[in-house]
Amino acid sequence: MTEKTFSLNDAVLSHEQLMEADLPERKKLLPWLPEGGLIMVAAPRGIGKTFFGMDLAVKVASGGEFLKWEVENTAGVLYVDGEMPLGDFRERYSSFINHQPENFFILSHEWLWDKAETDLTITLKNIQDEMFDCLDSRPNIRLIVLDNLSSLSNIREDKSDDWRDRFLPFLIKCRRRGVAVLLIHHVNKSGEQRGTGAREDHLDASIVLKPLGGESNEGAQFKVEFTKCRGAYGEVIESFSAILKKEDDFYEWEIGDPDMKVKDRLVILIGNSGTDGVTVTEAAEELEVSKGAVSKAKSKLIEEGTIKAGKRMKLDKFPQKRAQLYPVKHGNFCD
Repeated sequence: MTEKTFSLNDAVLSHEQLMEADLPERKKLLPWLPEGGLIMVAAPRGIGKTFFGMDLAVKVASGGEFLKWEVENTAGVLYVDGEMPLGDFRERYSSFINHQPENFFILSHEWLWDKAETDLTITLKNIQDEMFDCLDSRPNIRLIVLDNLSSLSNIREDKSDDWRDRFLPFLIKCRRRGVAVLLIHHVNKSGEQRGTGAREDHLDASIVLKPLGGESNEGAQFKVEFTKCRGAYGEVIESFSAILKKEDDFYEWEIGDPDMKVKDRLVILIGNSGTDGVTVTEAAEELEVSKGAVSKAKSKLIEEGTIKAGKRMKLDKFPQKRAQLYPVKHGNFCD
Protein backbone atom coordinates (compact mmCIF):
# COMPACT_ATOMS: atom_id res chain seq x y z
CA MET A 1 0.00 0.00 0.00
CA THR A 2 1.42 3.37 -1.06
CA GLU A 3 1.96 5.81 1.78
CA LYS A 4 0.08 9.06 1.29
CA THR A 5 2.29 12.09 0.78
CA PHE A 6 1.74 15.38 2.55
CA SER A 7 -0.26 17.56 0.14
CA LEU A 8 -0.90 21.26 -0.14
CA ASN A 9 -4.39 20.63 1.22
CA ASP A 10 -2.83 19.04 4.33
CA ALA A 11 -0.74 22.16 4.85
CA VAL A 12 -3.78 24.43 5.29
CA LEU A 13 -4.08 25.35 9.00
CA SER A 14 -7.21 26.19 10.92
CA HIS A 15 -7.23 28.83 13.65
CA GLU A 16 -6.80 26.17 16.33
CA GLN A 17 -3.96 24.46 14.47
CA LEU A 18 -2.17 27.76 13.92
CA MET A 19 -2.42 28.77 17.57
CA GLU A 20 -1.36 25.33 18.85
CA ALA A 21 1.42 24.64 16.33
CA ASP A 22 4.85 23.98 17.85
CA LEU A 23 6.87 26.61 15.99
CA PRO A 24 10.63 27.07 16.37
CA GLU A 25 11.76 30.31 17.99
CA ARG A 26 13.22 32.76 15.49
CA LYS A 27 16.16 34.23 17.35
CA LYS A 28 17.54 37.67 16.60
CA LEU A 29 21.21 38.34 16.01
CA LEU A 30 20.57 42.09 16.22
CA PRO A 31 17.27 43.82 17.06
CA TRP A 32 16.51 44.13 13.33
CA LEU A 33 18.41 41.05 12.08
CA PRO A 34 16.65 37.71 12.71
CA GLU A 35 18.03 34.27 11.94
CA GLY A 36 17.04 33.53 8.36
CA GLY A 37 16.57 37.24 7.67
CA LEU A 38 17.41 38.83 4.33
CA ILE A 39 18.95 42.29 4.66
CA MET A 40 20.34 44.76 2.15
CA VAL A 41 22.75 47.60 2.88
CA ALA A 42 23.23 49.97 -0.05
CA ALA A 43 25.58 52.95 -0.23
CA PRO A 44 27.62 55.09 -2.63
CA ARG A 45 31.17 54.09 -3.50
CA GLY A 46 33.79 54.85 -0.90
CA ILE A 47 31.43 55.81 1.92
CA GLY A 48 32.31 52.87 4.18
CA LYS A 49 29.79 50.09 3.49
CA THR A 50 32.49 47.42 3.77
CA PHE A 51 33.45 48.80 7.20
CA PHE A 52 29.75 48.56 8.14
CA GLY A 53 29.49 44.94 6.96
CA MET A 54 32.81 43.84 8.42
CA ASP A 55 32.17 45.23 11.89
CA LEU A 56 28.65 43.80 11.91
CA ALA A 57 30.09 40.39 11.03
CA VAL A 58 32.79 40.59 13.72
CA LYS A 59 30.33 41.65 16.41
CA VAL A 60 27.75 38.96 15.56
CA ALA A 61 30.55 36.38 15.69
CA SER A 62 32.04 37.59 18.97
CA GLY A 63 29.34 39.58 20.78
CA GLY A 64 29.24 43.13 22.01
CA GLU A 65 27.83 46.28 20.48
CA PHE A 66 27.56 47.08 16.77
CA LEU A 67 26.99 50.79 16.21
CA LYS A 68 24.06 51.57 18.56
CA TRP A 69 22.71 48.00 18.83
CA GLU A 70 23.65 45.22 21.24
CA VAL A 71 24.16 41.76 19.74
CA GLU A 72 21.30 39.63 21.09
CA ASN A 73 22.64 36.22 20.01
CA THR A 74 26.12 35.43 18.74
CA ALA A 75 26.51 33.09 15.78
CA GLY A 76 28.98 31.86 13.23
CA VAL A 77 29.51 34.27 10.33
CA LEU A 78 30.77 33.64 6.81
CA TYR A 79 32.06 36.82 5.17
CA VAL A 80 32.14 36.41 1.38
CA ASP A 81 34.37 39.05 -0.20
CA GLY A 82 34.30 39.49 -3.96
CA GLU A 83 36.38 42.62 -4.38
CA MET A 84 39.13 43.36 -1.87
CA PRO A 85 42.72 42.06 -1.89
CA LEU A 86 43.02 39.62 1.01
CA GLY A 87 45.88 41.59 2.54
CA ASP A 88 43.73 44.73 2.70
CA PHE A 89 40.86 42.70 4.16
CA ARG A 90 43.12 41.30 6.89
CA GLU A 91 44.39 44.77 7.77
CA ARG A 92 40.87 46.16 8.21
CA TYR A 93 39.62 43.05 9.98
CA SER A 94 42.50 43.15 12.46
CA SER A 95 41.53 46.70 13.46
CA PHE A 96 38.03 45.58 14.43
CA ILE A 97 39.07 42.76 16.77
CA ASN A 98 40.87 42.74 20.12
CA HIS A 99 40.66 38.97 20.49
CA GLN A 100 40.31 35.93 18.24
CA PRO A 101 36.66 35.26 17.33
CA GLU A 102 36.17 31.52 16.85
CA ASN A 103 33.00 31.92 14.79
CA PHE A 104 34.28 34.20 12.01
CA PHE A 105 35.09 32.74 8.58
CA ILE A 106 36.21 34.47 5.38
CA LEU A 107 35.68 33.27 1.80
CA SER A 108 37.90 35.47 -0.38
CA HIS A 109 37.63 35.73 -4.16
CA GLU A 110 41.40 36.20 -4.32
CA TRP A 111 42.22 33.12 -2.23
CA LEU A 112 39.78 30.96 -4.19
CA TRP A 113 41.27 32.04 -7.51
CA ASP A 114 44.86 31.58 -6.32
CA LYS A 115 44.14 28.05 -5.05
CA ALA A 116 41.59 26.76 -7.56
CA GLU A 117 41.44 29.29 -10.43
CA THR A 118 37.71 29.56 -9.79
CA ASP A 119 35.69 32.77 -9.93
CA LEU A 120 33.62 33.46 -6.84
CA THR A 121 30.31 34.03 -8.64
CA ILE A 122 27.38 33.39 -6.30
CA THR A 123 24.84 33.31 -9.12
CA LEU A 124 26.38 30.11 -10.55
CA LYS A 125 24.67 26.87 -9.51
CA ASN A 126 27.90 25.01 -8.77
CA ILE A 127 29.12 27.81 -6.47
CA GLN A 128 25.77 27.86 -4.67
CA ASP A 129 25.95 24.09 -4.16
CA GLU A 130 29.45 24.42 -2.70
CA MET A 131 28.25 27.24 -0.45
CA PHE A 132 25.63 24.89 1.01
CA ASP A 133 28.32 22.21 1.44
CA CYS A 134 30.25 24.83 3.41
CA LEU A 135 27.20 25.49 5.60
CA ASP A 136 26.69 21.75 6.12
CA SER A 137 30.26 21.37 7.39
CA ARG A 138 29.96 24.45 9.64
CA PRO A 139 26.44 24.29 11.12
CA ASN A 140 27.22 27.12 13.55
CA ILE A 141 27.18 29.64 10.67
CA ARG A 142 23.91 31.59 10.91
CA LEU A 143 24.90 34.69 8.93
CA ILE A 144 26.42 35.18 5.48
CA VAL A 145 27.68 38.60 4.41
CA LEU A 146 27.94 39.06 0.63
CA ASP A 147 30.27 41.96 -0.21
CA ASN A 148 29.19 42.98 -2.75
CA LEU A 149 26.45 42.09 -5.22
CA SER A 150 28.18 43.67 -8.21
CA SER A 151 31.43 41.76 -7.77
CA LEU A 152 29.87 38.44 -6.69
CA SER A 153 27.22 38.03 -9.41
CA ASN A 154 27.10 37.93 -13.20
CA ILE A 155 23.42 38.75 -13.69
CA ARG A 156 22.01 41.91 -15.25
CA GLU A 157 21.30 44.28 -12.38
CA ASP A 158 18.23 45.85 -13.94
CA LYS A 159 16.49 42.59 -14.93
CA SER A 160 14.09 41.24 -12.31
CA ASP A 161 13.89 37.85 -14.07
CA ASP A 162 17.65 37.35 -13.67
CA TRP A 163 17.34 38.12 -9.97
CA ARG A 164 14.32 35.85 -9.40
CA ASP A 165 15.72 32.94 -11.41
CA ARG A 166 19.39 32.90 -10.41
CA PHE A 167 19.85 34.65 -7.07
CA LEU A 168 16.59 34.64 -5.12
CA PRO A 169 16.31 30.81 -4.90
CA PHE A 170 19.72 30.72 -3.19
CA LEU A 171 18.59 33.32 -0.65
CA ILE A 172 15.31 31.51 0.03
CA LYS A 173 17.21 28.27 0.70
CA CYS A 174 19.41 30.14 3.17
CA ARG A 175 16.32 31.51 4.89
CA ARG A 176 14.80 28.03 5.20
CA ARG A 177 18.01 26.85 6.85
CA GLY A 178 17.76 29.69 9.36
CA VAL A 179 20.82 31.40 7.87
CA ALA A 180 20.55 35.18 7.54
CA VAL A 181 22.10 36.94 4.54
CA LEU A 182 23.38 40.51 4.48
CA LEU A 183 23.66 41.84 0.93
CA ILE A 184 26.03 44.78 0.41
CA HIS A 185 25.21 46.79 -2.70
CA HIS A 186 25.74 50.12 -4.46
CA VAL A 187 23.22 52.92 -4.93
CA ASN A 188 22.29 54.69 -8.15
CA LYS A 189 22.52 58.42 -8.85
CA SER A 190 19.25 59.07 -7.03
CA GLY A 191 20.55 57.38 -3.88
CA GLU A 192 18.44 54.21 -4.12
CA GLN A 193 19.73 50.64 -4.42
CA ARG A 194 21.04 50.09 -7.95
CA GLY A 195 19.13 47.88 -10.37
CA THR A 196 15.80 46.09 -10.17
CA GLY A 197 13.44 46.95 -7.35
CA ALA A 198 12.46 43.27 -7.17
CA ARG A 199 15.33 42.77 -4.71
CA GLU A 200 13.34 44.67 -2.09
CA ASP A 201 10.31 42.34 -2.21
CA HIS A 202 11.69 39.54 -0.02
CA LEU A 203 13.87 41.62 2.30
CA ASP A 204 13.28 41.81 6.03
CA ALA A 205 15.15 45.10 6.17
CA SER A 206 16.68 47.54 3.73
CA ILE A 207 19.26 50.10 4.89
CA VAL A 208 20.78 53.00 2.97
CA LEU A 209 24.02 54.65 4.06
CA LYS A 210 23.98 58.31 3.08
CA PRO A 211 26.87 60.82 3.01
CA LEU A 212 27.35 63.22 5.90
CA GLY A 213 28.53 66.81 5.53
CA GLY A 214 32.29 67.11 5.21
CA GLU A 215 34.99 66.12 2.77
CA SER A 216 35.08 62.75 1.02
CA ASN A 217 38.62 61.97 2.25
CA GLU A 218 37.68 61.99 5.93
CA GLY A 219 37.11 58.23 6.09
CA ALA A 220 34.02 56.12 6.77
CA GLN A 221 31.18 58.37 7.86
CA PHE A 222 27.53 58.13 6.94
CA LYS A 223 23.91 58.45 7.96
CA VAL A 224 22.21 55.10 8.64
CA GLU A 225 18.62 55.12 7.37
CA PHE A 226 16.13 52.24 7.25
CA THR A 227 13.85 52.27 4.20
CA LYS A 228 12.15 48.99 5.16
CA CYS A 229 12.08 46.84 8.29
CA ARG A 230 9.92 43.96 9.48
CA GLY A 231 9.70 43.21 13.17
CA ALA A 232 11.58 46.22 14.54
CA TYR A 233 10.14 49.63 15.28
CA GLY A 234 10.68 52.98 16.98
CA GLU A 235 14.07 53.91 18.34
CA VAL A 236 15.68 50.71 17.05
CA ILE A 237 15.35 51.88 13.44
CA GLU A 238 15.65 55.65 13.90
CA SER A 239 18.26 57.28 11.68
CA PHE A 240 21.65 58.23 13.14
CA SER A 241 25.12 59.23 12.04
CA ALA A 242 28.20 56.99 12.31
CA ILE A 243 31.80 58.18 12.02
CA LEU A 244 34.65 55.67 12.16
CA LYS A 245 37.63 56.62 14.32
CA LYS A 246 40.86 54.74 14.99
CA GLU A 247 42.11 54.70 18.58
CA ASP A 248 45.22 52.72 19.60
CA ASP A 249 45.15 50.69 16.36
CA PHE A 250 41.47 49.72 16.79
CA TYR A 251 38.37 51.11 15.10
CA GLU A 252 35.57 52.71 17.08
CA TRP A 253 32.30 54.26 15.92
CA GLU A 254 31.14 57.69 17.00
CA ILE A 255 27.32 57.74 16.94
CA GLY A 256 25.18 60.86 16.85
CA ASP A 257 22.56 63.08 15.25
CA PRO A 258 22.51 62.48 11.48
CA ASP A 259 21.38 66.01 10.70
CA MET A 260 24.10 67.82 12.63
CA LYS A 261 26.52 68.92 9.92
CA VAL A 262 29.93 70.56 10.31
CA LYS A 263 28.37 74.03 10.11
CA ASP A 264 25.91 73.30 12.95
CA ARG A 265 28.60 71.75 15.12
CA LEU A 266 30.85 74.74 14.45
CA VAL A 267 28.13 77.16 15.62
CA ILE A 268 27.83 75.24 18.89
CA LEU A 269 31.59 75.16 19.38
CA ILE A 270 31.96 78.90 18.77
CA GLY A 271 29.05 79.65 21.08
CA ASN A 272 30.60 77.62 23.88
CA SER A 273 33.96 79.36 23.40
CA GLY A 274 32.48 82.62 24.76
CA THR A 275 34.19 85.90 23.92
CA ASP A 276 37.49 84.22 23.03
CA GLY A 277 36.22 82.55 19.87
CA VAL A 278 38.12 79.81 18.03
CA THR A 279 40.43 79.59 15.03
CA VAL A 280 39.96 77.28 12.06
CA THR A 281 42.81 75.08 13.31
CA GLU A 282 41.35 74.83 16.82
CA ALA A 283 37.89 74.03 15.46
CA ALA A 284 39.24 71.35 13.11
CA GLU A 285 41.04 69.64 16.00
CA GLU A 286 38.04 69.85 18.32
CA LEU A 287 35.48 68.69 15.74
CA GLU A 288 37.90 66.09 14.31
CA VAL A 289 37.36 67.23 10.72
CA SER A 290 39.67 68.79 8.14
CA LYS A 291 40.60 72.47 8.09
CA GLY A 292 39.04 72.66 4.64
CA ALA A 293 35.67 71.51 5.98
CA VAL A 294 35.82 74.13 8.76
CA SER A 295 36.85 76.88 6.32
CA LYS A 296 33.87 76.09 4.08
CA ALA A 297 31.52 76.16 7.05
CA LYS A 298 33.09 79.43 8.26
CA SER A 299 32.51 81.09 4.88
CA LYS A 300 28.84 80.09 4.90
CA LEU A 301 28.36 81.37 8.46
CA ILE A 302 29.95 84.72 7.57
CA GLU A 303 27.68 85.01 4.52
CA GLU A 304 24.65 84.29 6.71
CA GLY A 305 25.76 86.89 9.24
CA THR A 306 25.96 84.25 11.97
CA ILE A 307 29.60 84.97 12.81
CA LYS A 308 31.94 87.91 12.42
CA ALA A 309 34.74 87.88 9.88
CA GLY A 310 38.15 87.51 11.46
CA LYS A 311 40.84 85.01 12.42
CA ARG A 312 39.01 84.00 15.60
CA MET A 313 35.41 83.03 14.91
CA LYS A 314 32.86 84.62 17.25
CA LEU A 315 29.08 84.64 17.28
CA ASP A 316 26.74 87.63 17.38
CA LYS A 317 24.38 87.90 20.36
CA PHE A 318 21.37 86.07 18.90
CA PRO A 319 23.29 83.02 17.66
CA GLN A 320 25.11 83.01 21.02
CA LYS A 321 21.80 82.21 22.72
CA ARG A 322 21.12 79.51 20.18
CA ALA A 323 24.45 77.84 20.86
CA GLN A 324 23.83 77.77 24.59
CA LEU A 325 20.73 75.66 23.98
CA TYR A 326 22.94 72.85 22.72
CA PRO A 327 25.79 72.27 25.20
CA VAL A 328 28.45 69.85 24.06
CA LYS A 329 30.88 67.59 25.84
CA HIS A 330 34.55 68.15 25.18
CA GLY A 331 35.80 66.02 22.31
CA ASN A 332 32.46 64.43 21.46
CA PHE A 333 29.89 66.17 19.30
CA CYS A 334 27.88 63.06 18.51
CA ASP A 335 26.49 62.13 21.93
